[in-house]
Amino acid sequence: MHKQILVLILVLAAFPVFGQETKKQIPVNVSYFGETLIHPGFEAGYENTFYKWFNYTISIGSYIHQRHHTGFFVNGGVNWRYTFPIGYSMEFGLGLGYLHTWQNGGKTYTVDNNGNVSVKTVLGNPSFMPTIKLGLLGWDLRKKTDIPMRINIDAIVFGQLPYNRYFMPHFALKAGATYYFDIPEGRK
Repeated sequence: MHKQILVLILVLAAFPVFGQETKKQIPVNVSYFGETLIHPGFEAGYENTFYKWFNYTISIGSYIHQRHHTGFFVNGGVNWRYTFPIGYSMEFGLGLGYLHTWQNGGKTYTVDNNGNVSVKTVLGNPSFMPTIKLGLLGWDLRKKTDIPMRINIDAIVFGQLPYNRYFMPHFALKAGATYYFDIPEGRK
């Protein structure tokens, strides 16, 4: 009887040894967002992998087109990313978002039907923002090092719809890094 109780105590005492702490990684990215390459901006966002090579993203950002307009956007998308064993990755993504632009500098004038000119208050221009992303230069440092980071350079084409009753394509270069924060989930 004493042997059975002793074995039971030893077995129960061993359970915490086999429990492993699991971690969930929260990827947060920060990037330079250069509209037509030379108009500076930034983008910050979150991504989550939902199936093998597929992830969804949500981001906010802004850029300044000197002497023309400032843009602020909120964007979400779905990406396909393949990472090679050495860490190099390629990526393709489609997104939808909201872009709001404001004119920079000076006043805006309007002419009425009688030919009178007046100053117009402009609250900006709301736009639909479809996005295509092509990531050819990505490097996941987690594959070969202990650094929980991924660096990337992406080419982006996004639209501004409506723009003068039509569609205005924009080109951007995004260069940034994603850091994977470890969040403990508990024992499994």
